[in-house]
Amino acid sequence: MKVTALSENLKKTLGIVSRGISSRPQLPVLSGVLLKASSEGLDMVTTDLEISFWAKTGAKVVEEGEVVVPARLFSDLVASLPPGPVELETEKNKLILKTKQTRAEIMGQGAEDYPVIPRMKTSQLKIGSGEFREKVDKVSVSAAKDDTRPVLTGMLWEFKPEEVILAATDGYRLSVDKMKTSKVEEKLLGRVILPARSLMEVSRVAALAVEFDKENQQVIFALDGVEIASRLISGEFPPYQQIMPNTYNTRLSFDRDEFADAVKRAKLFARENANIVRLSVEEGKVRVIAESSQVGANESEIEAEVEGEKVTVAFNAQYLLEYLNIFDEQNVVWETEGELKPSVFRAKDENWQQVIMPVRIQQ
Repeated sequence: MKVTALSENLKKTLGIVSRGISSRPQLPVLSGVLLKASSEGLDMVTTDLEISFWAKTGAKVVEEGEVVVPARLFSDLVASLPPGPVELETEKNKLILKTKQTRAEIMGQGAEDYPVIPRMKTSQLKIGSGEFREKVDKVSVSAAKDDTRPVLTGMLWEFKPEEVILAATDGYRLSVDKMKTSKVEEKLLGRVILPARSLMEVSRVAALAVEFDKENQQVIFALDGVEIASRLISGEFPPYQQIMPNTYNTRLSFDRDEFADAVKRAKLFARENANIVRLSVEEGKVRVIAESSQVGANESEIEAEVEGEKVTVAFNAQYLLEYLNIFDEQNVVWETEGELKPSVFRAKDENWQQVIMPVRIQQ
């Protein structure tokens, strides 16, 4: 292999594909980045066997070839280079990097043991990149972070003719939203579960074209010379529609910033009490309360438009704050049927709904 590319292009591409490197790779070869030179340019590939990145770099290819080099070392070396052309050449499994001022040799390994990653054959779905990023960020907040139940680490995609319903839950909270798409092919109608982690990685790069391979349990996202492939998750997603409340006995609307500040203060006093805070609804206001026999107590009062019954509901403050951190409207709407019923938080005119389960407390 012998190619010449600008260091700026190499840095940009490595910044994307390095997301596919695991901190604890299952195989030694997976700690490396595959460099593959062909008549079409220089490809870079990484994978942790769950998510794979492929990206093309503009380069002048003198001689085709491929090699796997340590990703961390190669990335750090390229990051230190000044702008300008970089020559990459292989001698067996050794990569030689040369610029006007620098010469480096990196011991690599042959590409024959590197996994074959899926590539996009045809686009089945078009999604606006801005909307994709926004929806994924909002829904993924409720996905489980541990692998005890793998299906809960995923995000449900339920395909309708011209939209996709997104849902994620960790058993304590539930996020649901809708995303407009191009016309959905009939064979895609139905449900698939995608790893939330993979979707969050894709959202950082953005995606426009999508291809699902249900037979091989794969999905591929593509945009401007970058492809990201991920496995699908097998299993049955919980029947989230049964959790979604469709009525309420109490409905409030209040300022997002005032509420977030009140919850943050209360959480300071709730650390030794499993982060439990109480929201007490009264006429024209809601009180945010936290108490600890060891630390003390805190209470904040915020104005609210209140409709319905007075009620007191306890929540995990961390769940409230994680929701509020990605809530970008001025006013929060809270609807509840009672102190032990699932509560809905949402904006006034938006599809995105956040359901948070209350905490049972002793009075």
